[in-house]
Amino acid sequence: MGLVSKDFYNNVYYGEPISDTDFPKYEARAEDMILGLIHRNAQQVSALSEDLQTAIKKAICAQMDYFFEYGLGVSVYGKEAGGGFTVGKVSVNNGSASKAATGARSMIAPAVYVYLEQTGLINPSVETAPEPWPATRGWF
Repeated sequence: MGLVSKDFYNNVYYGEPISDTDFPKYEARAEDMILGLIHRNAQQVSALSEDLQTAIKKAICAQMDYFFEYGLGVSVYGKEAGGGFTVGKVSVNNGSASKAATGARSMIAPAVYVYLEQTGLINPSVETAPEPWPATRGWF
């Protein structure tokens, strides 16, 4: 079972109408993306405060809604899968024309950042080697 239950998704977040059959698939993909974004795993999340756990759950729900709206292909390909083409500055997707935005659609829902940015869980830093650096590396 994932971090987000169907009850939480429907009655706390008030998400889109994802079927009971598809719910585990959407939840698992969204959870993987959010946990990757915050550099944590499910066991670490369960040790956080209730407020932080709720923010993470709502971020997962927002990602699920994003997948529901744009398709799970967003998570695999980083863009809407199939159904469209671009010629010059005009893009046609699913029968509607619009000015083309260069680049692929973001794989992360914009609402995810709304839920996570104030928590301190999105940390862009990368762990480095412990100090002092070995002299044999020749970097200094």
